[in-house]
Amino acid sequence: MDTLVEALIGAIPALIIAGLVIYIFHESMRFITARDRKMGRGEKRISLSSGENVTAENSFVSKLRLQAAERFVLFLERIEPGRLVMRTHQNGMSAKMLQNEILKSIREEFDHNLSQQIYISENSWNLIKGAKDEMVKFITATGDGMKPEATALDFSRKMFEAASKVEKLPGDVALEYLRKETNELF
Repeated sequence: MDTLVEALIGAIPALIIAGLVIYIFHESMRFITARDRKMGRGEKRISLSSGENVTAENSFVSKLRLQAAERFVLFLERIEPGRLVMRTHQNGMSAKMLQNEILKSIREEFDHNLSQQIYISENSWNLIKGAKDEMVKFITATGDGMKPEATALDFSRKMFEAASKVEKLPGDVALEYLRKETNELF
């Protein structure tokens, strides 16, 4: 009888540890499942206002696509000639200095949003890249032929005159397409 009692006393710590391990494992699994549902990784089906059923994972991807579209809309708006001038112009700048600052601003904006291309369609991406390239050409062409002593104000005036002669800037074309594509998400 003493050996049975001794065996039970020896087994109690092992049973307590086994119970704790099972409890911790159960709680960890419950936490992971809750986190996955919260992050949209589960296969739970949700219904959109259009009546279409999608998985939560598709909803998560749609949010990423929408955020990327928002970033590119902002980019396209920021490379519009008027906004470029307002953001980069400083008193005392020469035309060449303003031109260089505008080109630098366009490159930095584009590079900042480069990774978002994976969330939009190839057509949208090509139009956005084309808008950026065309705006760089536009700024470069505007600066060509300006006298070395030309001021930033002279450059701005010439740029606005050239932009007013264009029916649609490349950024406007890309923006229209991006809006259309984004509306299809809904």
